[in-house]
Parts: sequence; C-alpha cells; structure tokens
Amino acid sequence: MRFASLGSGSAGNGLLIEQANTRLLLDCGFGLRDALMRIARLGMQAEEIDGILVTHEHDDHVAGVFKLARKFRIPVWLTHGTYSALEKRLPKPIDFPLHIIDSHQAFSIGDVHIQPYPVPHDAREPVQFVFEDGQHKLGVLTDAAVPHPIWKPY
Repeated sequence: MRFASLGSGSAGNGLLIEQANTRLLLDCGFGLRDALMRIARLGMQAEEIDGILVTHEHDDHVAGVFKLARKFRIPVWLTHGTYSALEKRLPKPIDFPLHIIDSHQAFSIGDVHIQPYPVPHDAREPVQFVFEDGQHKLGVLTDAAVPHPIWKPY
C-alpha cells in the first residue's frame, strides 16, 4: 500500500491511497485545476482514481470533490450527515455514483478494505478511515476536535 498527501491545512486537504489496481482519494479540498496539478505531480491522472471518500463537509475537505467526480465520473462515498450538509451543493443532475455509508460499517473499494469511524468535530457526521490491504493498515485522523466555546480566534 502506498499513500501520498496532496496537501493538508486550511487551504485544502487531500490524500491519495494506492493498493494494487485501486486508487482512492480521501477528500479533495482544492479547486479542480489545483487538484489535477497535485495529482499529476504524483505521476497519476484523475482518470485513474477509483473513488473519492469524504470525511466531512468543510470546504477545505470538499471544495473540489464534486467537480472532480463529475468531470471524471468518479464514485463518491460519504456519510448521510455529510450528504445532508452538502446536498444543496451537489451538481444537478448527479451524474456520478454516490454512495451513502454507515459511519460504523466497513466496506471495500477494489483492493482496499475500509473501516470508517466517527470522530468529534463541528460537522454533521464526520468520519475518518482505516484502510487495509490484508497485510498493511493506514489509519487517518484529521479534524478530530470541536472548538471550545471560550476559545477565541486571534
């Protein structure tokens, strides 16, 4: 199993995971042109991506998800809560496969077994994921906190 970050931070988040013939994108918080450039830097093309998994609805995680999915007909997986939060932003018609997942139920995409798990965050139904190939595991944990009500931004 291989993985590479497309970027991580308030300007955008994305992680590519590759196992055998399966390539997955975890979040895509970049504009379409920027996402394509970042994917190409890793020697990959968007047409090779088998699925996009969404952790939650914040822009730095989803800004490019639906544009990328629509342009390249890439299936998207997200929780019902995240879907509900993003429903108004979905392209009409939805012309790519869209899968609603249970935040506690494992599933597979190609050669990768995926276990979602809920996390505390200021979003509707945020999840993170553990990816497995039978020999290796990759656990991802980002955005797993809720701002304290007395904390003030600078």
